[in-house]
Amino acid sequence: MTLESDAMAGATIELLEARLRRLAYLLGGATDWTGSPTAPEKPASHDETVSRRLVRLEREMERLSRNVPAVRDVIQLHDRFPELFQTPNPQYIPEGLSPRTLASIVLSYATAFPETASRLTSLNDLPIPDPESSAALIELQPQMDRVAQTQIEQAAAISELRIRTAQVLQRWYEVGLVGSGECWAEWEGRLEGVEREVRRREVIKEKRENEI
Repeated sequence: MTLESDAMAGATIELLEARLRRLAYLLGGATDWTGSPTAPEKPASHDETVSRRLVRLEREMERLSRNVPAVRDVIQLHDRFPELFQTPNPQYIPEGLSPRTLASIVLSYATAFPETASRLTSLNDLPIPDPESSAALIELQPQMDRVAQTQIEQAAAISELRIRTAQVLQRWYEVGLVGSGECWAEWEGRLEGVEREVRRREVIKEKRENEI
């Protein structure tokens, strides 16, 4: 009797451990190299625990229900008629419907039956492609792959050319336009200096002539 109790207790413990591992996997979603779920990471703070997060969600839901009438109506509807928010089993036939009601539901889809049958029949009327044409298309597949690879290489080359063109334009702008502007500014400054020197010497020359 003791052996049976020990075996039953061991099996119960193993079952509980398996359930705990499954729950840990559902919460954490990670496993180690043996396939056993790893323990979930410890929350960074007390506010990140599951209980605190649930409390925040409940408070947010209460705030929405107070401020948004539509949310409040949906919550009240869920409290009064929870079965409306459950996905019904398609194989389950409601018990409260009479045979006449069920027949009317089935007959409402009666127009779809001939349409579906005609579509299925049209599939039989479709011609089968010529095997030689299909084989020719299959033989063209390597050539099409090479063409696609060529297009990819050409696109890469065009992209590289665009980058190089942009670099050349930038260099031309920096050297040709900006550099020329700086050169003209320097020459203009030199000319202004020469003009001032010429005027100064002319003034000195005029003063000397007047003194004589």
